Amino acid sequence: MARQYFGRGYVSVCIFLSTTIYLVSTVSHYSVPEEMEEGSIVANLATDLGLDVKSLNRRKMRIDVVGNKKYLDINKETGELFIFERIDRELLCSLKTATSCFLKIDATIENPIRMFNIEVEITDINDNAPHFRRGTMHLDISESSPVGERFSLNNAADPDVGTNSVKDYHLSASEHFSIEIQTGRDGTKFADLILKKALDREKQDIHNLILTAVDGGVPTRTGTASIIVRVLDVNDNAPSFDKDTFILDVMENSPIGSLVVKLNATDLDESSNSAVVYSYSLYTSERTQQVFNLNPENGEIRVKEMINYEDFKLYEMEVIASDKGPISLSGQCKLSIQVTDMNDNHPEISIKSFHSPIKENIELDTVIAVVSVSDKDSGDNGVVDLHIPDNMPFKLRESSDNYYELVVSEPLDREKVPEYDITFTVTDRGSPPLSDNETMTLELLDVNDNVPQFPQSFYTIRVMENNAPGALLSSLTAFDPDLHENQYLVYFILEREIVNTSMSMLFSINPENGNLYALKTFDYEIENEFLFHIEARDSGSPPLSSNVTVRIIIVDQNDNAPVIVSPWRAQGSVVEETIPRSTDKGSLVAKVIALDTDSVHNSRITYQFLQVTDATLFSLDQYNGEIRTMRMFSFRDPRHQRLVVVAKDNGDPTLSATVTIKLSTLETAVNKAFSDMTEVPLEYDIFSDLNLYLVIGLGSVSFLLLITILVTIVIKCQEPKPSKAAPPCRNSVLSERNSTLADSTLVSNDAYWYSMFLAETRKGKMVVRQPVPKGSRYIVSSIPRGTGLTDTSDSAASTLQLLDVNDNVPQFPQSFYTIRVMENNAPGALLSSLTAFDPDLHENQYLVYFILEREIVNTSMSMLFSINPENGNLYALKTFDYEIENEFLFHIEARDSGSPPLSSNVTVHIIIVDQNDNAPVIVSPWRAQGSVVEETIPRSTDKGSLVAKVIALDTDSVHNSRITYQFLQVTDATLFSLDQYNGEIRTMRMFSYRDPRHQRLVVVAKDNGDPALSATVTIKLSTLETAVNKAFSDMTEVPLEYDIFSDLNLYLVIGLGSVSFLLLITILVTIVIKCQKPKPSKAAPPCRNSVLSERNSTLADSTLVSNDAYWYSMFLAETRKGKMVVRQPVPKGSRYIVSSIPRGTGLTDTSDSAASTLQASSSSSSSST
Repeated sequence: MARQYFGRGYVSVCIFLSTTIYLVSTVSHYSVPEEMEEGSIVANLATDLGLDVKSLNRRKMRIDVVGNKKYLDINKETGELFIFERIDRELLCSLKTATSCFLKIDATIENPIRMFNIEVEITDINDNAPHFRRGTMHLDISESSPVGERFSLNNAADPDVGTNSVKDYHLSASEHFSIEIQTGRDGTKFADLILKKALDREKQDIHNLILTAVDGGVPTRTGTASIIVRVLDVNDNAPSFDKDTFILDVMENSPIGSLVVKLNATDLDESSNSAVVYSYSLYTSERTQQVFNLNPENGEIRVKEMINYEDFKLYEMEVIASDKGPISLSGQCKLSIQVTDMNDNHPEISIKSFHSPIKENIELDTVIAVVSVSDKDSGDNGVVDLHIPDNMPFKLRESSDNYYELVVSEPLDREKVPEYDITFTVTDRGSPPLSDNETMTLELLDVNDNVPQFPQSFYTIRVMENNAPGALLSSLTAFDPDLHENQYLVYFILEREIVNTSMSMLFSINPENGNLYALKTFDYEIENEFLFHIEARDSGSPPLSSNVTVRIIIVDQNDNAPVIVSPWRAQGSVVEETIPRSTDKGSLVAKVIALDTDSVHNSRITYQFLQVTDATLFSLDQYNGEIRTMRMFSFRDPRHQRLVVVAKDNGDPTLSATVTIKLSTLETAVNKAFSDMTEVPLEYDIFSDLNLYLVIGLGSVSFLLLITILVTIVIKCQEPKPSKAAPPCRNSVLSERNSTLADSTLVSNDAYWYSMFLAETRKGKMVVRQPVPKGSRYIVSSIPRGTGLTDTSDSAASTLQLLDVNDNVPQFPQSFYTIRVMENNAPGALLSSLTAFDPDLHENQYLVYFILEREIVNTSMSMLFSINPENGNLYALKTFDYEIENEFLFHIEARDSGSPPLSSNVTVHIIIVDQNDNAPVIVSPWRAQGSVVEETIPRSTDKGSLVAKVIALDTDSVHNSRITYQFLQVTDATLFSLDQYNGEIRTMRMFSYRDPRHQRLVVVAKDNGDPALSATVTIKLSTLETAVNKAFSDMTEVPLEYDIFSDLNLYLVIGLGSVSFLLLITILVTIVIKCQKPKPSKAAPPCRNSVLSERNSTLADSTLVSNDAYWYSMFLAETRKGKMVVRQPVPKGSRYIVSSIPRGTGLTDTSDSAASTLQASSSSSSSST
């Protein structure tokens, strides 16, 4: 029957019903297997008992509890008997001898009361595996056990009965053992272990077996136990020697206790069966046993008495080795010991002559010793041989019978071997040979034949930057193996082998001990290594020297804090950024980039938030500094977010820099439309960035046009002023002055000379008024009286020569020279000519030029620059790099050849001018060499949102390192804009459904050099459809697009072009007007005023100074009284300007003067001022 009860299916059972109906009881029989699931149906008890199912509840039918457990129960609704609790036959009927197991219960009903007896037979299933009481069985079996012997094993137990109990046993494979299965009286199966092959402990002492018990159930279950058989030893092996016969030699007079031989007998048994005892056999003579001792424990045979070759030449013995087993076993061997004769008389040696000490440079084949030998023995024992050690630079030379000379055979070196212990060994030819020796010490005198040696050929010294000046860096000690003064070393720094740097200004070495010191504090960021040579020189005659290369490596300290380069901000200011509130999760908000000038280890930058308004809104990548959104903005988030980011380096201690970013969120059109759920179309700000640029450009060009027009009007309204007459000329060359006697009157271009010479006009002579400057030469000419000196005037000239003394120092035209040198110059290029002037003559005038080293700190200018000592031409000795060194300051001295020499110096400032030789380097966004930078942005990104920021650095100068950015390639030029100065890429409009999902932007960063260098970065932008954008697109279905080139833009472009054209025309007209200048008027001759109405003269320190010698014939200056007297009648209507200036070398533009005007009237013939 198959029925359902509470979701469980019926189980088919065999029901044996034998019912006897009485008024009181009825017995029912059922059979079920153990371990049935709870709820399984046994039978329909109501049907079997003939009861009405509907009356079971009313008559309160129940099942009694057996042993505090209720295994069965009845369903009062259906009358079915079911399993209430899982039944375990082994627990219910624990006795295995019982073949049947019954569960007896009573069922009771009321009205009327009736009781039914129910018997349920529980049948067994194979639910238990066989198991052994002990998992491991140990057996000790003697190796002498006979084949077929039995050994009892523990049997396995199985709680199941019948065929489900233990049925069979299996033994793992073994060549020595097998099993035999026995059956007990109660039917229990057990196994006996049978020895089927004899055991040998010496071959295998442990046997590991596995016994497996198998039951008869379905499926079959098994249990295993381990059997460990240990084989016990018996004394079945006798000791044995390595050889049966030993033949040995022993030396005569061998010391007592010396070992002759050690016998070794082995026994394969173990324990006491393998212990061996040694003894002499009865065949060994007593004399042999007296001479040799046998150790019974270890088999050693040693000398017991003095052995005499003359007494016995051969000893024979027999040794027995016995074990300590119950029945002792033994082995034996024979020994033959032969005595070897020895030589008893020793040879003798005598030193006849020996020279010590000797110089190490002694010539070869020089005799330094004479030796004689002898031996009292005869025959071969009396024949002697003399020798010295083979590793010495000497040899023996036989001079006569038994006389030998010791001579030098190889060059000697005291530094390798300062002295020799020469051992003369004499040996006879006996057996065994006897010998004697005598040792003599030979000392070597030193000569200076070794250069100093440094332990290393190259020294690398690491110096921590910011060291204290005078700090000890290392001790570079050389070694000279010579002695005394040949060993005393002096240390120097070799300047001549170092290029571009004077090491003696940076380092100092102690000449006595080689201690190297730093003379300055080093900075890793300026200079990080030096390479030079150290020389060590001894004090020998002649002195010898050697040098070593020293490399100084400056080790970086973390002394530079990171510098925030992006986002840029003024010192202490806050960076302000604006992002739309519709920004999707994971969008890039900003990127912080910091640089550290320390070394690689100390300059590793990590980023973290120091302060953040909402920690759940933004995330910061600690390695690349990218700030991204962790979620979308909600209505609860404030409009302004403040982020403080700290950039820390990897030094110890850590240095850091911070940047404060103020983020402002804007409500975008998409976000507002989505939140309001309206049908308002998406508009854009008509006044876009492009409009703003066009308006700014139009205003700027208009302003320039207005300024240009105003400037043109002002220029045209200003009339040119009359040009002033050229100032009177004056000859300032000290070495030559020109004067002329014009009709017995002194004429000169310089009034100063009138204070020095007086012309006696009537006698035609010139008189010196005051001391004349040394070395000057004056040419005096006589011409007829006239209005002035002309090119056709006749003259008679004579020369006045003055001798020179060295009283003038050389003078440079400038006191300070600034010379600009383009970097990457060719070595040897001419930079400038620094020529001084000396007014002296001959050798006092010859100048020599030098570079003054002593005034330059840290750098040897003579290694960088060279000056021609004859003409002052300054040359560059190396190629300069602006990025390494950009200026030099030093002095040039010019010295004459007079006695004593005079000199002066001038300061020279060399400025290295940068060339554009370094291309920009893209530092953000970072990417591997040649790879593409991938960025992801949401399609809902609003207009003006920051997409990425490109940052490039250039190590050139400020002008060349100015970076501008522009698009080289762009998928859609209307979609993105690039700021040419800060590299920010922003959206120009919102994405539309027509825009592709992937955008490729190639940005080029160019520097400001000529020619410009550049670097490019490729950015691949992928757009993602956000939930907001997708919902809004589905709701509106309006494409987000507009015409970027609107009417307003068109009008602005037209206006800008028109104003620019007008500005260009105005500038061209102005240039044309300015180019039309009036022809210049001819200037008056520089040395004389031809206007008769105005004459200029000056009282120079009470001395008359004029530009025209004619006026000196008209006026006489009384120098002491400060008056001017008229010598002859003055032309009527003439006017003369007279000025008084201090006495000096001449009239200059800066001379102070007091001017007065002399007016000649028609009635007066003379006047004074």
